[in-house]
Amino acid sequence: MIENVTSSSTFKRTENKTRVLRRFFKKFLNDWSFDLASMIAFNLMVALLPIAITLFGILGLILNDRPQIQQDLKDNIIQLFPSDNTTQVAIKQVCLY
Repeated sequence: MIENVTSSSTFKRTENKTRVLRRFFKKFLNDWSFDLASMIAFNLMVALLPIAITLFGILGLILNDRPQIQQDLKDNIIQLFPSDNTTQVAIKQVCLY
């Protein structure tokens, strides 16, 4: 039964048409592409933490003497989150400090 399928002309035409695609996927998987992509993603996430800390520090220095702008910024951040009562209450408690 398998011999009949693999020897048919339709199967051979399909096999010839998909040969390039199959080679590409085989090479893609053998070149450690997924591992490299995960390494890049991890390194970007690790790099974002010091950048965020630096930006928050600079923002704190700039807004230190401007309490109205601080409050407006806090209100805008709170409004970005869903209007679920527990979420906004928790964020307001964090922003009080």
